[in-house]
Amino acid sequence: MLEEVWGWRPRCVLVVSTGGGGDAGSAAAYAEIMARHGARVAVAALPWERYVRDPCPGPIPLTAVQGAEPLGPGLARVLPGRCLATRCGRVLEPAACAAARVLRGTPVYLLEGWLGPLGLAAALEEAASLHGCEALLVFDVGGDVLACGCEEGLWSPLGDSLGLAAARHTSLWGDTVVAVHSPGADGELSWDEVLAYAALAASMDGYRWLRGIASRERHVFEEILSTVYTEAGTIALEALRGAYGEKPIRGGTRRLRVDLCKAATLFLDAPAVYSWAAARHIERASSLEEARRMLNSLGVYTELDLEEDIRLLSLEKGAEPGPEVARDARREGRRRLAPCRACSNQVITGPH
Repeated sequence: MLEEVWGWRPRCVLVVSTGGGGDAGSAAAYAEIMARHGARVAVAALPWERYVRDPCPGPIPLTAVQGAEPLGPGLARVLPGRCLATRCGRVLEPAACAAARVLRGTPVYLLEGWLGPLGLAAALEEAASLHGCEALLVFDVGGDVLACGCEEGLWSPLGDSLGLAAARHTSLWGDTVVAVHSPGADGELSWDEVLAYAALAASMDGYRWLRGIASRERHVFEEILSTVYTEAGTIALEALRGAYGEKPIRGGTRRLRVDLCKAATLFLDAPAVYSWAAARHIERASSLEEARRMLNSLGVYTELDLEEDIRLLSLEKGAEPGPEVARDARREGRRRLAPCRACSNQVITGPH
C-alpha cells in the first residue's frame, strides 16, 4: 500500500485531517488500514466542527479542550479517556477525540486552527518528529482541498487550504500526498470536478493511486464512524451497503449521488495540487484570520465567514440555525464580495 502511494516505503506516515467536521473519523479509519498494512502511523486533526454541533464560529481553540496534553504551540496529544471541549456554553466531543477512543495504539493529535500556515507547519513538524514520520498524507473527504476557490458548490475552502499550505512549509513537502476520500461526498465539488482536477494532476505526472475500500476493511470504517458525527464520512459506508441514487445532505442545502465510486480514495502528488489550489493564496498568512482576509480579497467566501454570518442571523431571529439560514447567509455573504478571481488556472468554475 505504501509503495503504491509514495513509490517507496516510509517507516511512519503522519495522516493530517484539516477539513474539520467528521473528516478526522475517516482519516483515522484510513490510518488504521495503513497500520494493518505494516505502517507506523499518527493522526493530526484540525478540530473544526460544523455549526450544527458547534455554534461558535471557527476552529475549537486548544485551550478549550480538556483531555488533551499540550505539547507546544499549536499541538496537543489526545489522552486516553474522554476528550471534550466547551464552546458557547455547550460541551461537545471533537471528531478527532471521538475517533481516538476507538483507535488502538495510534496516537492522535489536535492542531491549533487559529494559527496561520507557518505556525501550523511547526506543529506538524513536531508531531512527525515525535514518531519519526517520513511522509505526510493530507486527507480530505469530498475533495474541496483540490478547489481553486471559485467553484459554485464550494462551501468550506479555508480549513483544507490552511492544512495544505502548512504542509508546503514542512521539511516533508517532497513526500506529501493528498488523499481525496469519497469524492464529492460532502456535496461541494462534484464527482466530475474532482475527476477534472485529478486529470490536471495526472497531466503534471501527479497521479499516485486510486483505491477502493476492500470488503474486509468496511468494519474499520463502521467501528470508528459509529463514534464520530459525520454526514460526508458515512456516504462511503452507505454505498458499500448498497445505497444508490441522489441524496440530500446538510439539511437539504446540498445534493450528491451515492454509488460505489464514493468508496474510492484518490491519491495525488501534493505539489501538483498546490500549483492551482486555493492554498497557494494563503501561504504566508500569519493567522487564520489573515488567511480568511486573503481569500476574501480574491472573492472567495469561506466557512469562517459562513459561521459568523449564521451566528449573527440566528441571534437576530432568536432561533437555532437551520438550512434556510445557512443558504441565506451564504448567498448574501458571497454577494458582498467582489467577483471571484482566485482561479487563474482553474479547471471548472461556476458563476459567482
